Amino acid sequence: MKSYLFALCGVLLLSGCTSLPESLKGRMDQPVTEYPVVAKMTQANQGEEVRLGGLIVGVNNREQDSVVEIVALPTSTAGRPDIDASSLGRFKAIFTGFIEPADYAKGRPITVLGDFQGRQAGKVGDYSYDYPVLKVKGHQLWDIEQHVVDDDRPYCYGLYCSRVRIGVGTGRVQSVISLPY
Repeated sequence: MKSYLFALCGVLLLSGCTSLPESLKGRMDQPVTEYPVVAKMTQANQGEEVRLGGLIVGVNNREQDSVVEIVALPTSTAGRPDIDASSLGRFKAIFTGFIEPADYAKGRPITVLGDFQGRQAGKVGDYSYDYPVLKVKGHQLWDIEQHVVDDDRPYCYGLYCSRVRIGVGTGRVQSVISLPY
């Protein structure tokens, strides 16, 4: 019985680490979360709930609202963008009021929950681009934590093993998306 309770507590603890933040939960159980679907939406889909994530390209503060351009990336069930994945495309997210460009810096991961508003013509460099546009209801900024992971395996030669190394280390940098502190 104790092992059952211990396992249950472990599952609950781990599920807390991978659950969707409250700011990304909408009125629907399953908002549209696939960028290719959103990229094909038209005026007929106006008002549909969408949750997309990616990396911030830039912020444009206007008099009444702010527009954030985002490079779309696949997201996990917890809403975290996969920063190792290739871009799916771009979209614009409209926030009510002013947002601080320093907090919404270029390259910072973000996930937004919003209603599809329509499409907007724009440019990426000299290339004409048709952006899906979302009116933001909730969002989550993410931090990128980088850790050096040391390959700490012992070196074995026959029956002799040692953790002593001479020369260049074998560590690597691992990037992880996390909630801000």
